[in-house]
Amino acid sequence: MQKIFMCIVFFAMPLTALSQKGKTSIVKGKIIEQSSSKPLSGVAVQVLGTQSFSFSGDEGSFELKARQGENISLSFSLLGKKPVQSSFLIKADTNIVIYMETLSLALEEVAVTATRRRIGSSSVIDRTAIKSTQPTSLADALQLLPGQLALNPDLSSAQQINIRQVPSNTDASRANALGTALILDGIPFSNNANLQTNVNILNSSPGALAPFSSVAGRGNDLRQIPADQIESIEVIRGVPSARYGDLTTGAILVNTRAGVFRPQLTTRINPNLVEQSAGFGTKLKGNQGILSFDGNISYSEQDPRNTLSHYTRINTQLTWSRPWLKEQLFTTSRIALFSSLDDAKQNPSDLRYQRKLYSSDKGIRFSSSGKLNMANSWFSLLSYDMGLTYANQKSLVQELVTRDLFPVSDATTNTTQVGRYGESEYLSIVSTEGKPISLYGRLEGTIFRSGPLNRSENQFANQLVIGTEYRYDGNNGAGRLFDPTRPPRQNYSMGDRPRSYSDIPSLSQLSYYAENRLTTDVAGKEVNLNAGLRYDNVQPQSPFRGSYGNILAPRLNIAIETFKSLRLKAGYGITAKAPTLSYMYPGDRYFDLVNYNYYAANPAERLVVITTVVLDARNEKLKSYQAEKFELGLDYHHKGFTGFLTGFREVTTGAFGTDRKVVPLTVAKFEATGFPTGQVPVLHPVPVRYDPFYAAMDMTSNNRRISSTGIEFQFDTPPMAQLNTRFNFTGAWIQTQSYDDGDVADADRAVFTSTTPKRIPIFRSGFGNKGERFNTSARFITRIPKLRFMVSGLIQTIWKDTNRNLNLSPYPVGYIDQQGLVTYLDAQQAMEEQYADLRRSFSANNSLTDHPPALWLFNLRVTKEFRGGSDLSFYVNNVLSDRGNYFNAITQSYTNRNQNLFFGAEFTISL
Repeated sequence: MQKIFMCIVFFAMPLTALSQKGKTSIVKGKIIEQSSSKPLSGVAVQVLGTQSFSFSGDEGSFELKARQGENISLSFSLLGKKPVQSSFLIKADTNIVIYMETLSLALEEVAVTATRRRIGSSSVIDRTAIKSTQPTSLADALQLLPGQLALNPDLSSAQQINIRQVPSNTDASRANALGTALILDGIPFSNNANLQTNVNILNSSPGALAPFSSVAGRGNDLRQIPADQIESIEVIRGVPSARYGDLTTGAILVNTRAGVFRPQLTTRINPNLVEQSAGFGTKLKGNQGILSFDGNISYSEQDPRNTLSHYTRINTQLTWSRPWLKEQLFTTSRIALFSSLDDAKQNPSDLRYQRKLYSSDKGIRFSSSGKLNMANSWFSLLSYDMGLTYANQKSLVQELVTRDLFPVSDATTNTTQVGRYGESEYLSIVSTEGKPISLYGRLEGTIFRSGPLNRSENQFANQLVIGTEYRYDGNNGAGRLFDPTRPPRQNYSMGDRPRSYSDIPSLSQLSYYAENRLTTDVAGKEVNLNAGLRYDNVQPQSPFRGSYGNILAPRLNIAIETFKSLRLKAGYGITAKAPTLSYMYPGDRYFDLVNYNYYAANPAERLVVITTVVLDARNEKLKSYQAEKFELGLDYHHKGFTGFLTGFREVTTGAFGTDRKVVPLTVAKFEATGFPTGQVPVLHPVPVRYDPFYAAMDMTSNNRRISSTGIEFQFDTPPMAQLNTRFNFTGAWIQTQSYDDGDVADADRAVFTSTTPKRIPIFRSGFGNKGERFNTSARFITRIPKLRFMVSGLIQTIWKDTNRNLNLSPYPVGYIDQQGLVTYLDAQQAMEEQYADLRRSFSANNSLTDHPPALWLFNLRVTKEFRGGSDLSFYVNNVLSDRGNYFNAITQSYTNRNQNLFFGAEFTISL
């Protein structure tokens, strides 16, 4: 019903957008640098409320068309300059002069916190704010968001973010990270084709991570984006525009540097990290545009005392921006090379086990974006984005395997054959080689627009944006490679085989979207209304039908000016995330069942017969998982005081999880009729019996449900004249519940027993977790413009942080017998004594809720800027060195809840 209502709203809105006619006027202007009085070229001029744009030429001049009677607002932005906005009424041809200042601590106002959009729930973090977090990667800058916790800069492990969610269980965290889209310069940074996994079934829990560093199936690793290459970040936490797809939680939009700027060298040092960045941007001769370069190399150790384990990152990017067709077309093209290495070298003293791990990711990324002003009253703008990413991923696990003599087989089909005996001790080397490739293309047009009228005559602006996009993700890597006679560690009749990734089908997605954006006045109050529809076709078989489901996703955002300084905002929408290749094609599972085993002293007389059973772990019913998002809030802005308060509820259904299934099999058992000397035994052709066997295998299911309810807020003050200090206060209360919607057999009881049980209980897997957290962050920024000096601090408090289990029940809902027959029990039957052996037991601690005390964190940063743009910063995190040592009554152990005392320095030289 909600989707139908949204469709009606969307299609009805354009009918109100009748084109407004009027005499066309020309807006001419010149943009000048304040300090030098020199003209500024390459300044982006945007007509707010529309997608019309222009760029200033060599003399700083620009030109736009507008209708007489329009009250337009223009924004002016240039890399390294403070953005400017200007509004005026168009009565005739107009000439204006705009002055722009260089971003510096010498300015009276410099923003070092995240700012809010007028519609929807998103925060914008510009370069100045990013630098205030002593960042080494994209992940560090995101601590400015409400509800996020400040962490020490760290590249030693994969970095991900959970938006509007607190820890409840592993599946919920992975679904949130996977559902957070990372969009780099308009191109999705896809992780769909990442297959760097390591099958180690039954030696670990279902869905356990690989021993090497990998984010396959759980979102992007934010370490791969160096902070020094970022110009701005927008994080969409609420209902995203219909333009954005293949997501559930939100989107992180990253814009890297592109423009003219002086050569810069930035050195960052702390106990765990050494980082060097370099960059420059220069204007090419004539009308050839702007060429800029950014490079970064980082070396990190989790523990300086352990030089065997480290992380290395190298990133370079070349960007070319230029106007075409008399500055009516503007394109930006980027080519980037990236490399990262997580390496745990073999300890020279480890001569026995020879354990070694590493994971490397090298690749190239190309992207191009452009937009064209259309000289047409009904088709005003055409834009495109296209990108290609190719990577070469290699991972290795090396260790000594010691076990009893065991039979091995190299069969890859269902068959019975003579096997061989493996070695009791051998060096296992398993390499995983992936070559993921991602293609992306988007074409979008603003096919109808009426410009904003004079406010006194009822302001009205309307756009209808329509577009289509295509995504392709594939992997042509060699896959998991090892010697089948020396397989990785395994047990319980589990087999393992090498697997090529080039045999796995690619993933394609074809999408269409349209969005109407309306700004108008109602009774003298401004109203913004964005309504959109998105249609995603996953693995398309035709333009509107896909193998893995089709998603119709309506989205609505509205903002109403209730008073001059107060805006009421609301949003509702559906979002969806397609399954990744690692979920869609997990690979076959092999069971090597011994039919006959005779180990004689004479090798020539030994015989082992093995039946290999191959089970397909794919879930043919796997679909995209979806989230329903709703939010309601208030924005405030008055005399320099700004803030917002937003309440939200988000329910994710059908999220991916890994369940351990039980499949009953039978094993034919043979006997020998003779034992000839020097030869293998002679077997009777007919089996003497058939023994039952329970095969346990991991499969992906759409049965995880996650609901998050919360309130997030932010409040900023203007600079206080006496102290020249401004304050920023953010926080969030969030409650997250996550659980399974399906049934699960007790695989441990089927496998980890000395005898084969007659029946295996089935339990409702709906028990889950409930996490709740309330935290606040108070920041102060004290500046002395004349000295180009700034001191900033953070006081972070976690007032409440709890987690408890939900819906624990010892009673089964059914059972599986040795023939594979499933019998379900009602609640009364499950309590009967005849089924007492099927019950499971829980520790009394499982139902407890821990209530740790409030936790405080104090961080401090000092920055001195020199003339010419160079600066020097020092920071100390957890100034009081309070580790928050706490005794957990559930785990009966002490834990350190706070960050370590941490310090570092950052030095930037502008040449």
